[in-house]
Amino acid sequence: MKIFFSILINALILFLLVFLLKENPEKWIEAGIIVEWGIKTYIIWWVILWIINITIKPILKILSLPLFLVFLWLVVFIINWIILWLLDYIFNEILVIPWVTYSINWFVNFIIAVAIFTILNMVYSLLLSKK
Repeated sequence: MKIFFSILINALILFLLVFLLKENPEKWIEAGIIVEWGIKTYIIWWVILWIINITIKPILKILSLPLFLVFLWLVVFIINWIILWLLDYIFNEILVIPWVTYSINWFVNFIIAVAIFTILNMVYSLLLSKK
């Protein structure tokens, strides 16, 4: 149940990222994250995030354990960077579903997205560990 709730929170965080980094033509802001809106997109996000968190994230944590003790925030940031990059890669290169698009444009937008994703995941983890 904890894993299901964690992945659901991550999907909500991705929804928040899309909301915060969306295109705003009135303010001359180009799209940071481009998404084809719909429940199908979020279900696929949820499934792919679940697969990544179950398989790849534990491996990344084990491999980065020596660095984790010294560079806590940097390692967590890099792990979340890899997860968001994998999500982007899977959507755009492997799945290529016509009605589902997900892309983070520009390097700066990707850094902002990873920072928000990392901070919100840490807040979520702290709140979960208190219970």
